[in-house]
Amino acid sequence: MRFNLSPAFAVALVLAFVRSIAWVTICPPFSNASVPKMAKIGFAGVLAFFAASTLQHDPLPQSDAQVLVQIVIQAFVGIVLGYVVSLFVTTVVSAGKLIDLFSGLNLPQAIDPLSLLQASIFGQFYNLVLTALLFTSGAVIVIVEGFVTSFRAVGTSFPPTTMGSLAQVVTSDVVTFFAAAAEIAAPLIAVLFCTQIALALLSKAAPQVNVFIFGMPLQILMTLIGVSVALMALPNDVINLVGRAMTQLVGGH
Repeated sequence: MRFNLSPAFAVALVLAFVRSIAWVTICPPFSNASVPKMAKIGFAGVLAFFAASTLQHDPLPQSDAQVLVQIVIQAFVGIVLGYVVSLFVTTVVSAGKLIDLFSGLNLPQAIDPLSLLQASIFGQFYNLVLTALLFTSGAVIVIVEGFVTSFRAVGTSFPPTTMGSLAQVVTSDVVTFFAAAAEIAAPLIAVLFCTQIALALLSKAAPQVNVFIFGMPLQILMTLIGVSVALMALPNDVINLVGRAMTQLVGGH
């Protein structure tokens, strides 16, 4: 059996593979350290094979120097695309860390089995829930489709842009990251703040009562109840964040 591979498709396949491997290395949930490296390489190869048919119709490099420049460009584009998705998606994990901070549970650190890094309790829990929701809600398919579509938006040449517009986009993404994390964690933070106020008023109204005895257990109980309620809204939050990330990447393409 013979398989004829045109030179244009071969060059496009290499460039698409460079972008794909850079994207898979940065973009969650594929970037998790628990995913085997060979699985990442194989998945990047599959993405590159489907994307090469689009990329081969763009102006391709003709010399060795141009090929090297295009490899650097494609790696940079893949890293940027993965970073944007990671910035939006990991907002949920940051919300969990905010909950740990305000609940007083940020001190006992544990090893996250997915990232293999130290993480607080609810930061690790939200990371596990996020990974599960990305697969069960079909958000992973949307992320992959958005990446493949990006080859039509940004091929071997950059669209017209300026450093000012690029800086504005990056600043907007960072602001969205912090704002979305605060929005997800805000209801539970408000509950914990009201619990602290109630304990402070109780200590003033009844000084003989030692609020330190039941203060921390009450705060943990309110945190568990609040997280149980907040989890019901988390699937919609994940879908909205993934949708905003895809809009940021491919726009109307």
